[in-house]
Amino acid sequence: MAVLKGKWKEKNIFIVSTLLLMCWSVGLSAPPPSNRTHSQCQEGSHYLSKEGLCCGKCHQGFRLVKDCSVDNGNAECKPCSSGTYRESSNAFRNCDSCRKCVENEEVVSLCNRSRNQVCRCQTGFYLRKIDSETRECTSCETCGSGERVTQECTPESNTVCECSIFHYRDQMNKRTCLSCKNCTSTDCRQECHQELATPSTVGVSQPSNTSTTVLLLVFGCGFVFLLVVVMILACVVFWRVKGLSSFPSDEVISQGTKSTQKLIQGQHGNVFIPTDLSSASVCERELLSKLPDCVPKEIKISDFIYSVLEQVPPRRVKELVRSLGVSDRVIELAENDYLRDTKEAQYQMLKFWACGGSQGRGGLLTLHLLHDLLVKLRNMELGGAAEELETIYGDYSGDK
Repeated sequence: MAVLKGKWKEKNIFIVSTLLLMCWSVGLSAPPPSNRTHSQCQEGSHYLSKEGLCCGKCHQGFRLVKDCSVDNGNAECKPCSSGTYRESSNAFRNCDSCRKCVENEEVVSLCNRSRNQVCRCQTGFYLRKIDSETRECTSCETCGSGERVTQECTPESNTVCECSIFHYRDQMNKRTCLSCKNCTSTDCRQECHQELATPSTVGVSQPSNTSTTVLLLVFGCGFVFLLVVVMILACVVFWRVKGLSSFPSDEVISQGTKSTQKLIQGQHGNVFIPTDLSSASVCERELLSKLPDCVPKEIKISDFIYSVLEQVPPRRVKELVRSLGVSDRVIELAENDYLRDTKEAQYQMLKFWACGGSQGRGGLLTLHLLHDLLVKLRNMELGGAAEELETIYGDYSGDK
């Protein structure tokens, strides 16, 4: 009997030891859920489930349906339904309801599953917060009497007003500003920025000085403007007169007595000949007979110029008159005087050349000038134009 009791005692000890060993091994493999905290899960992307497992959070726009079944696994998530949203990763089983715009609000952006609806006050209203959770859009205030706007009303803020210049805030009615002229107490002196001598002089001196300054500025600007206009008109008249004086008249009237001498332009130089040929000596008459015939026939300058303009291309007329010795100054004056009539401007350029060479012979062209122009045309490779002019005036040159 004693032997049986000893064997049974040994058997019980073995069984108890085995059970204790199994419990200890299970405790090492997985810590009890009550001993695990959120800090042991990856911050921001995981959460601790009721089973003590670290599960991956749902993305924005999704809600939690079922926790993960293994540690560091992903939870089962589902998209937010219409009219609900989630703006960040989460472990919530429900999505938040979308915001609805209230009276006097307008929609800025619509709600979707990852973003709430955005509203703002309509034009003419601003957001007024009644408490931490209550808000409303209220009509923008308008400035009162004697006030001016310093900040316009916006959807986020009301109109900001302050007293106009030379006004002070009425202590009885805070929405009204009174003129400094009516300030009779010490309360308004600080706002009016001046000491009151008598009620009648309050706020008068500074506006008067301002008005005087404005008048002086107006008169000063007017005087300067008038001076500039006069100078411009004087310059215009000066250049007009100078430009007209640069063009000789069509005819030069010469007057004199019998003792006056004429200057005849010849191919061999200038020769002075007495106007009274009957009193000339035999030698003088012989000299006259040897002089070349300057103008065998009459060539009117005006007709000749129009013939030249018909033969020479318009774009090459300036080149021609420059080669004939006409200065750029004369060309510029002609162009400025006839801005809208190019042909008339070119006529004046050629007229200056022709009249300058005729030496006052009543608007007639000399053969010397005709010959010079034909040479210039051929030098410019305008031989066709030169031949046409020779056809018209060829018998004047003595070649035919």
